[in-house]
Amino acid sequence: LWLSLRQVTVAWVRRRRVLSTALELDMPTLVVARIVSIIVFAIAVPIMTLRRDRPETIMFCLALLMAVFSWAAVIPAVLTRNIFLVAIYGGCVTSIIALQWAAVVAMTGRRVHRAWFITPPVSAVAAILLLPITAEQSAIVIAVVLSAQLGAAAVFVLIHGRQVVRPSTAVLLAMGYSVSFVSAMSRPAEAVFLGRIDLYAISGDPSNTWPFFASYIGTTLITLSWLAALKDRAEARLAELAFRDELTGLVNRRALHEGGSKLWHQSMGQGTAFTFVALDLDFFKQVNDRWGHDEGDRVLAAFGATISDAKPKPAIAARMGGEEFCLIYQGADANTVHGFVERLRDEFAAGLRLPDGAPVRFSAGIVQSSVGDDGINSLYRRADQTLYEAKASGRD
Repeated sequence: LWLSLRQVTVAWVRRRRVLSTALELDMPTLVVARIVSIIVFAIAVPIMTLRRDRPETIMFCLALLMAVFSWAAVIPAVLTRNIFLVAIYGGCVTSIIALQWAAVVAMTGRRVHRAWFITPPVSAVAAILLLPITAEQSAIVIAVVLSAQLGAAAVFVLIHGRQVVRPSTAVLLAMGYSVSFVSAMSRPAEAVFLGRIDLYAISGDPSNTWPFFASYIGTTLITLSWLAALKDRAEARLAELAFRDELTGLVNRRALHEGGSKLWHQSMGQGTAFTFVALDLDFFKQVNDRWGHDEGDRVLAAFGATISDAKPKPAIAARMGGEEFCLIYQGADANTVHGFVERLRDEFAAGLRLPDGAPVRFSAGIVQSSVGDDGINSLYRRADQTLYEAKASGRD
């Protein structure tokens, strides 16, 4: 029995040694591969995405450039243990996440506060230079600041990223920040549980290589998901152009028919009122003939803004072409909508004046869906007929 236990113990020790050796990665090769990949990203991403009218791409490209600077700083910092070089490295590496986060915030349409991407690098540099700590202990300071940044970025992307990009893209981006967060937290954990602090360990020990490898994966995921996010945004803009009138900001004829049909079927199934309005600006051709198309465009844009600001806001507001518009109200009958449209007519006339001081008014045809309607097209025909009658009876 003793011999059997001894053989099992020896076999377990040998297997552990083999497993430990198998888990050891070639750290110098990983470092070179990561530096090369960062340089490639820093060159390729700006070429593919950089546009001056998109501040988020500028900030993300600056983050890639800062990643190159961080590697240029960490190599001499590790060789010399100079505290000033360590501070430069800390400022660069925390600026990477700060700029990336600012880019994500800008992509969501929110205001980018300077404190978000200035405070972390300044805090890291100030702590390294002002506290009585060694170069190795500075690595803990950098890791703590990075962990806070990465964790906050992951949460922000999960909460707000889905509003502007596909959910899968937001999850992938958050996953990149989460993996990098685990990598950054390994430094403080190593100091607590192993009692070892390295400024930047390059040994092949798994406790060093796996956090490095996780950071490598996290960085790659962040960059690739950022490119996916830009693709999602471009597709969304194309879809917006396909369904929206650029001058007035309202949807176009195609969007009215597709969206209106869905709302009509929904109202018929629920038994709620569905009211269709056809509008036409009065004497609009005279506006173009007398003052030119620039003035006509100003009138159309103002009318689109008035509709967008109207209370209550219609379920769908569309420009059908020229000076013709259509509104859809769900849950309001024709008599109620008549009051809405009368108020809209007065608000528009009071808010806009032509160069000679005259107001611009419109005529409208209002119909409510009934059992005789077979869809949005029949409602449109009936509303257009009542609009013609309004025009024939004196307009306004």
